[in-house]
Amino acid sequence: MKPYKVEVMSGEVATSYKVVRADTPSGAATKATGRAVRDRRSEIHWVRVTDEDERVVFKYAFS
Repeated sequence: MKPYKVEVMSGEVATSYKVVRADTPSGAATKATGRAVRDRRSEIHWVRVTDEDERVVFKYAFS
């Protein structure tokens, strides 16, 4: 399991964040928010997940 920083976003502003350990970025988003996620398109409320080891950013929206 890898560490991920999960930020709930409103536009480009982080409204909250949590660091969790998970197998996948989407799994980290679900674990941190308690909600299912899908790939982000252009939603205002979304989830930014950063792989703490690789510094790669993933973007998801709530399903």
